[in-house]
This record gives sequence, C-alpha cells and structure tokens, in this order.
Amino acid sequence: MQLAVLQLPFPQLSFELGAVTRGIAVAALLLACSPEQEDPSSGPAVSEEQGRLTLYTVNYPLKYLAERIGGEVVTAVFPVPPDIDPAYWSPEPEQVVAYQGADLILLNGAGYAAWVDRASFLRRQLIDTSAGFRDRLLLLDQAPVHTHGPEGDHSHSEMSFTTWLDPTLALEHARVIADALADLRPDRAEFFEQNLHALEGDLARLDQRLEQVAQRLGQLPLVFSHPVYAYLEQRYRLNGRSLHWEPDRVPDTDMWHEFASLLEAHPAQLMVWEALPEAETQHRLAALGVAIAIYAPSAQPPDTGDWLTAMQSNVAALETYLAEGSL
Repeated sequence: MQLAVLQLPFPQLSFELGAVTRGIAVAALLLACSPEQEDPSSGPAVSEEQGRLTLYTVNYPLKYLAERIGGEVVTAVFPVPPDIDPAYWSPEPEQVVAYQGADLILLNGAGYAAWVDRASFLRRQLIDTSAGFRDRLLLLDQAPVHTHGPEGDHSHSEMSFTTWLDPTLALEHARVIADALADLRPDRAEFFEQNLHALEGDLARLDQRLEQVAQRLGQLPLVFSHPVYAYLEQRYRLNGRSLHWEPDRVPDTDMWHEFASLLEAHPAQLMVWEALPEAETQHRLAALGVAIAIYAPSAQPPDTGDWLTAMQSNVAALETYLAEGSL
C-alpha cells in the first residue's frame, strides 16, 4: 500500500520540549493512518460497517442535511466542541486523522473552515456543497478583528459564509449532498431523492414564512448584532445594518455612542441577535426604543430540536415582533 504524504496542518501549534515525544508519535500516527493514495479517476471507497457511509461535516447545518437525505445509510459526524464557532475551529492532529477516514467530507465553501486547506485529503473525499452557487456568494466589507469564544481573534471579512440562512441556498447544499451520496451508493439513489424531496418541501415552507415576514417588514430599518446575516438580508430584501456586538458582553461607552449615531441615520426599532444579550444590554436597548429578536445562525446544534426547528423558531421570533408591534 502506498501511503499518502500528509502535511501537518497546523504550523502555528507549539510544543514544549517535554512534548516532543508525543509530537513524533502523533506524526507517525498521521502517516500510518493516512488514506491510501488513489488515482483521482478511481472509484470511491465505501465503509464496510453495516453498509453505512461515514460522513464528516464542518458545521451542524451540513450534518443535519446529510442525515435528512442519507437516513440510515449514513453516519454523519460533526466533531467540533459545542463552545467553539466551527468556522474558526482548528482540530487536533488526531481529529484530522478521523476526517481522513471518512467516505466523504462535506464542506460549506465560501472560505468556511479554512483548516481544511492546510490538511491533506483525497480529492474524492472533499465535497464543496456550495460549488453549484459560487456566483451567488457574497463578499463582506473589511471588518475589524474581534474575539468571541475559545477560537480567539478573527474578523468577518472576505466571504460571507452563513449561506444556510437562505433556505433556497440550504436546498442547494442539500442537492449536492444527495448527488454525492448517489454516486457512492447508486442502489439507494431513489431513497436519497425521496428524502431530498421531503426536505425541499420543508425548506419551501420555511422560505414562504420568511417571505411573508419580509413583506410586512418592508424597508423597516433593522440592526443586526453581527455581520452573519448577509444571505438572509439579500434573499428577503431586508434593510439592515450590522454591528460587531457579542451577546455575552455589554457594549462599552464608545460602542453605545456609535449605536446612537447609527440610529440617527438608520432609525431601527428592532435589533436581531444571535443569542440573548446580557440584561444590561437589553435594558439599554429598551430605553432607546429598540426591541430584540433572536435569530440563531445555528452553526452548532441547538439545545433542543434540530436545525429546521431552530430556523422555524427564528422565523417565529420575527413573527412575534410583528404581531406585538401591529405592523
């Protein structure tokens, strides 16, 4: 068996002198466990265990879509710890090895999970699920570097990658997944197509509800706590402005001054958040006449339910605001 040459994907990792032995052992493990290098034109490998295909994903929405389409034919794995934004996660070498053992690795595209570019995989394993709509990907303005969570400093510049917040794009992700699974298991292609059709109906109903919300909102000024809603804004023609506020941090004095200036030019009465902000933030927004709605991007699994129910809850939050505001 010819072993694939694997580049250690994380040059930024530093090891103390006492950890050199562990580093050598891990490097040996990476080489020993690397998938067999194949001619790119050769057929795909299929897991033997119970006939299931093993899929690794880089975020939770892709895991959900893969499970909806693949059903009992797949085992979908999303290994990112719950307190980390998957977009900026850096796996340990042994976690990279686990990805290398997958039948397919489902990528979000749009620059999401950049660590994948620093690791070695077989070409046939990598499925860019946004490849079919690259012409619809959005660029973000250069954004300041900021910190939230263990992933550390980062910015929201370059590509906007929360594509799944547009249900029509979520469906495009799903179609690529269905095609990739059918290529591996053509005997189950009809099963995958049936599951895709059912998912398409759910996403169409979600899209319809959001269209109705958007019609009622019209060009009402909105403020988003974070620049992750670009695809939602574009799909439903929302009149939004984005900040870089974190729900677990109370904005400082300068941030409140900037917010006041923003409201003068963009008199928003609703601020959309990824999660419920601190009580002090809520009180100060209420004093300014700004209501709060939670619209969780759900790159990680929700506490209850699944990705679809999380998206439905997001829409319900906007519907509640409209009902209470009598718009």
